[in-house]
Amino acid sequence: MHIPIEPSKDDLNLRNIIKLLCTTQIRQPLKLEQIKAWLNQFEKGSETILALLILRFLIYRTSDQLASSLKQALKCAALNFIPQNELLETYDWREVLNGTYKGLDFYFGPIKHENSKPGKSGEIITRLVKSCLDLDSWALDYPDQITKLSVNQRFLLVDDGVYTGHQINDFINVHGEFMTLNSQTGIIVAMAHDSGVELLNKNYPNIPIFCGEQITPKNCFEIMSKQWIEDKVWPYRDITPLDQYLEITNNKARFEKSMPLGYGNLGCLIAYDHGIPDDSLQLLWDKSENWKPLIPR
Repeated sequence: MHIPIEPSKDDLNLRNIIKLLCTTQIRQPLKLEQIKAWLNQFEKGSETILALLILRFLIYRTSDQLASSLKQALKCAALNFIPQNELLETYDWREVLNGTYKGLDFYFGPIKHENSKPGKSGEIITRLVKSCLDLDSWALDYPDQITKLSVNQRFLLVDDGVYTGHQINDFINVHGEFMTLNSQTGIIVAMAHDSGVELLNKNYPNIPIFCGEQITPKNCFEIMSKQWIEDKVWPYRDITPLDQYLEITNNKARFEKSMPLGYGNLGCLIAYDHGIPDDSLQLLWDKSENWKPLIPR
């Protein structure tokens, strides 16, 4: 049992904040029942405080919030493909992407995974893009079906997020060679981590990345947990939030594959209402005989 710096540190305030987030539109459809079942796996004291802090600082994006971020990314993409002196003075960004601007023909497509099932994130995101543009017809192509673009064609690869960047990087390397040949393509994501942006910019400098929301290491678990100590929201002197987290993953959850800070060790605190990236904390999404996730993958 870890002793708090201040005796009888109450977690009621954190619980009330989380309840408020989940009973408003901010985190719906994440349900309180979901949260309670996940919280019940943590022992009272430092484990529960850690869990509540993770929930408090979780970046949870609903479909409407993702759509808002995608609109911002799409607007930036539209500006990228028209001369700077025209900008939006003559054309609305939706008109540009709908093909009204000087014959430019835009296509949008998700990463296509082998044996992928309907409803995977790529298809969900392309539907959100369609709704953002209010298209009557939908120019959808999987990038592995394209070998070359004509002079007036543009292709935008769309996804919910890029974090380590490895998935999109490897996909372009295998299936998207046409994207590297000219300046007629781009990547559209709602959310992007600095690490992924850096990797893709390094390997594919001719493919611009447009994102609605950028995530830095400051938004991730390791740096954030240090901030909790500095801000004294973490009330324990004899154990840090990181050590407490690793203690739970190693001794209690005991996952088959150990990657406590998620894929790439980014330690993201990110989830969507349609799922969760494996770049997020493993306790949030993985399962074992001893552990049930907050949001299953």
